Amino acid sequence: MIILVALLIFTVIVTIHELGHFWAARRAGILVEEFSIGMGPRILTIKPNETRYSIKLLPLGGSCLMLGEDSDDKIERTERSFNSKSVSWRILVISGGAIMNFLLAFIIASVLAMFAFYSEPTVANFAENSPAQAAGIELGDQIVRINNTNVRVTGDFLLEMNISDGSSVSVVVNRNGELLNFSINPLFYADAWRIGITWGSVVGPFFPETQETPDGNIIVVNNLENVRREGFFGSLGQGFRNMTFSIRATIIGVTRLITGQFAVQDLVGPIGIVDIIGTEIDQNMAISGTATLFTILNFTFLLSANLGVMNLLPLPALDGGRLIFLILEAIRRKPINPEKEGMVHFAGFVLLMILAAFVAYNDISRIFS
Repeated sequence: MIILVALLIFTVIVTIHELGHFWAARRAGILVEEFSIGMGPRILTIKPNETRYSIKLLPLGGSCLMLGEDSDDKIERTERSFNSKSVSWRILVISGGAIMNFLLAFIIASVLAMFAFYSEPTVANFAENSPAQAAGIELGDQIVRINNTNVRVTGDFLLEMNISDGSSVSVVVNRNGELLNFSINPLFYADAWRIGITWGSVVGPFFPETQETPDGNIIVVNNLENVRREGFFGSLGQGFRNMTFSIRATIIGVTRLITGQFAVQDLVGPIGIVDIIGTEIDQNMAISGTATLFTILNFTFLLSANLGVMNLLPLPALDGGRLIFLILEAIRRKPINPEKEGMVHFAGFVLLMILAAFVAYNDISRIFS
């Protein structure tokens, strides 16, 4: 069951990604020869028009095969081939997958903001021996900055604290329109450095007035402490902020991996993600079906934003690597030698497969240990 749910999540985000390429290619007038979901041999295929639509055996990955995409033969230089289009059109086609992943992430994040609780960076309470309270922060203060990072969602603040080494942090709060600066020495709470605050919560426009708790009691949402309602457009704004935060967090993670602040052993691949999804779903199934659905949606949101960023990395064999060649073509006003570009992408593909095998080994080792 858990594996099926994980595969469904992967299939949805990959299909959306390929649909982005498909839509942009059709807009550019490029012939899409085959649109497929999955990898390996075809198990179902139809060709209602000039495009073949296929479902393949392995439910991972997908493809949008365009005429002349990986060839420079004369026969491919037709009016409807990929290479016959302008650089700007080809950039749009290659970027279309990531754009659709970001759009999916925004839609899901907005839905979650409308139907579920989310926290805003406003101080609602203090932990025992709170360094923030001792420094002079008060209930109702809105945190707008920590160190050199603007705080738009609570994740901005938590990400900065998660990478803290325990040294003093600079926190700027908005108190009744006045910006106040505090220097706070965090304490180590259980698993990370914290300044000892509890966030305020917001309820979306479609969240029910009452809700049943796991023990069967009925609670009135409007009577919950530190909860206020948010309108429809406010929820859309929160969804956008959550999406941009996930993109930024992914970029920070990649940057820290490149600079050596994170180890390659810390990477989690599809196998590890399935294990994490399984653990979270098991925990939420014990609460309610709604909690389980929100968990599935949240993973879909996070992975879609993550895939969009990772696919745009300037690495050979990824869309980001192909964009680099297109940008170079626009600067040089002539295309890169297709054979040389193909060799670079092939070498990049081999390295990615080696990395994938290493990450898979780490995932398996981590699960069994």
